[in-house]
Amino acid sequence: MLVLLTSIALTGCVSTASLESRQTPMLDAERPPAEQAEAVTDPPPCAEWAGDLTEVVSLEEVLEVIEGVDPMAGWSASGDDRVRGDGACAPVSSQPVGTVEACAAPTAPLDDVTRALSGASVDYMFAGGAQRQIAGWVSGRTSGEESIVLGMLAWRFATPSEARDAPILDALAACPEAQTGDDGRVRVFEGAEPAVVASVKGRDVFVVRSARPVTPEGENAGLTSTASTLLPTAPVAAAEEWWRTQGETALDVEPTEP
Repeated sequence: MLVLLTSIALTGCVSTASLESRQTPMLDAERPPAEQAEAVTDPPPCAEWAGDLTEVVSLEEVLEVIEGVDPMAGWSASGDDRVRGDGACAPVSSQPVGTVEACAAPTAPLDDVTRALSGASVDYMFAGGAQRQIAGWVSGRTSGEESIVLGMLAWRFATPSEARDAPILDALAACPEAQTGDDGRVRVFEGAEPAVVASVKGRDVFVVRSARPVTPEGENAGLTSTASTLLPTAPVAAAEEWWRTQGETALDVEPTEP
């Protein structure tokens, strides 16, 4: 009889422990890291990467239209294609005054040009209605072993009227050394040389921006023939016309990435 009672008591203890184990909920802090990560989702982006721009347009070919530059002396180029994402985009009104667009040419270390002229999304342009952005840069050398760096950007809007109202045009027109033409073209100068030029063609907006090349040690590597070390007006105008043609063609091509 004693043996039977002992057996019943032990059996009851095991059964109770099993029930408690099944009924105790697992706290979030006790969940494996992988399960916690699945519960956290990033908000959708303003713009999404849609491919390598250099697969759509040969940016280095702009060097062929710039007087004094020798394409055979060496060049580098990089660019990105982006399309409107599903997320919110910060408009111009949310940017600190004076920081929307740089009025001066950026300094571009020749070993890290992307730091000065990246293909990052210009969110306020997407907030203004842009559907797509292509942005890249190219560096080249003159026959005198001097360097030039140009950034090229373009946006496509749904309609020409939206393109004419693109916020970058007003942002650049607000620069102290800006000049606005009757055709809507905006040029911002550093001395006698244009640091940035923006124009509209149909439903597209095009920007060409000069950068001041420096060596990895920070020494000037730009032109010695101009006070600003930037390209003069005529070569920039030639580069702009090239970009307006090639950029429009690139925007007509479907992005290489979904």
